Amino acid sequence: MPKEHQTQAKALPIIRTKLISVIVPTFNGLALVQKHLDSWLANLTTGDEIIFADDHSSDQTVSWLVGHFHLTRALVTATYETYINHKFQVKPNKEILVKLMVNSENIRFAKNCNLAVELAQNELVFLLNNDVSLDENCLTYLEADFQKVNVFGVGCLEYEGATKTGIKSGKNVLWFEKGLFTHSRADNFESGDTAWVSGGSGLFDRHKWQILGGFDLKYYPAYWEDVDLSFRARKHGWRVLFNSLAIAYHQHESTNAKHFSPEKLGTISWHHSDYFTWKLAHFWQRMAFIIWRPYWWYLRLKPKQT
Repeated sequence: MPKEHQTQAKALPIIRTKLISVIVPTFNGLALVQKHLDSWLANLTTGDEIIFADDHSSDQTVSWLVGHFHLTRALVTATYETYINHKFQVKPNKEILVKLMVNSENIRFAKNCNLAVELAQNELVFLLNNDVSLDENCLTYLEADFQKVNVFGVGCLEYEGATKTGIKSGKNVLWFEKGLFTHSRADNFESGDTAWVSGGSGLFDRHKWQILGGFDLKYYPAYWEDVDLSFRARKHGWRVLFNSLAIAYHQHESTNAKHFSPEKLGTISWHHSDYFTWKLAHFWQRMAFIIWRPYWWYLRLKPKQT
């Protein structure tokens, strides 16, 4: 471990200074919730809350969560209903708030997260995919970065799979080329600034999130919504960071590929890339976008090249 990371690890506060609301969007994901739940709860401290945002599942997710956490119905609206346990005991000697939001229809990731953030009560919200497990002290490392000025979000170092031998991700780069914004993972994973924080394992300032209006719902059903959110935050002058000590394991067990064909996913990704560019580009970038349209139209007709 680099010397500066050793220093940061030793300086890790025993008690966090800010409380966190963990938000777990889930759809027919009971097996995943059961598999990764212990790692989530181990990262929580007294006063934190965990919100399960169920997107109209047809499996036993709701009944299992109600029984496991001893939840009682709290609110029923036309959009969703909620269940709550204000004082769920997590060993050793931790007491957290547990909420379950059950949507009346399937609304997909972005809107589901936006609703859950509105239900959250803490200063920081952590978006967590249901197929991600967390390493020890992951949230504590992330929360420590919010002691810096103007921080909007902080992302984890994700390993693909269940161990630290998997492919790394979580730190990203974004650039403008040939009339479009393009992105990829970074070529190093040192802590610092990143182009965006993943919506699957990222800690965000809830107040700043609300100022931005959360995820743009025009990215329905998936892709680019977290890139867009962080881009807008950086335009606001807020920092978007990556912390290599906050480790998560993303096992990619809950994917859009289960619900959409590869061709459909490709079309969605291209469409959202176009929308992102036109929405957030400055004047000269928009001119380049128009000039390069025939080039991209030609490439998109060739599946092997796309």
